[in-house]
Amino acid sequence: MTSVDATSAFTSVRETLEKAGIEDDFFFLDLIASRLLLERVGESTNLDWWESRVLSKTGRTRLSEVTPKTQLKSRITLALKVGRKAESDRLPDDSISLFYFGPQIESRITAAIDELESNDDLTLEPLENLSIDSLEEGWTDAIITETASNISGTDTPESQQNPAPGDSYLINESGYTQSEVEPDKWRILTTLLQGYGQCTDQLQVPYYTLESELKSESA
Repeated sequence: MTSVDATSAFTSVRETLEKAGIEDDFFFLDLIASRLLLERVGESTNLDWWESRVLSKTGRTRLSEVTPKTQLKSRITLALKVGRKAESDRLPDDSISLFYFGPQIESRITAAIDELESNDDLTLEPLENLSIDSLEEGWTDAIITETASNISGTDTPESQQNPAPGDSYLINESGYTQSEVEPDKWRILTTLLQGYGQCTDQLQVPYYTLESELKSESA
């Protein structure tokens, strides 16, 4: 896979999500499209970061048999659950990661997906067609450039450039409270994407700690 292939899939999926009715100042479009792209990259038919074929052609066929009228919604929901489970298995409790931005934003995302329109013309075919043998470090920089964040892939200095081997790594000792996530959500998204861009063969999940509001106030 080249960065061009991934970028094309990302922009196509974002357009599909927009047509299906997901929008929240473009942030939800970029966040969900990023999650779906990473889910597909890590599926067992590609880099095998997690056991899933939800976004493959096989996954589409199987879901169309079970939920023919809500196939798009079902695939997105299931794909996000797979990514969330794969991250949470590698992270400490109370973490902010690509597939989990804290309860407030996640509840809004769930509500937005629940409102998705059913339309047979809206597919995730660009993701199905992604065939990945290897990745080059920094492969997500082109994705970051395509987001509406106005932040480049080289403008996230707090991310560790050479994380230690392991299943996960803490991006910065300073975490976020839930109230701090909303105003800094673009920075968090792009930094997490840059972290995933360092994954070329093995999965290392980048994360922040989700701090308690009470702890923040007492400090």
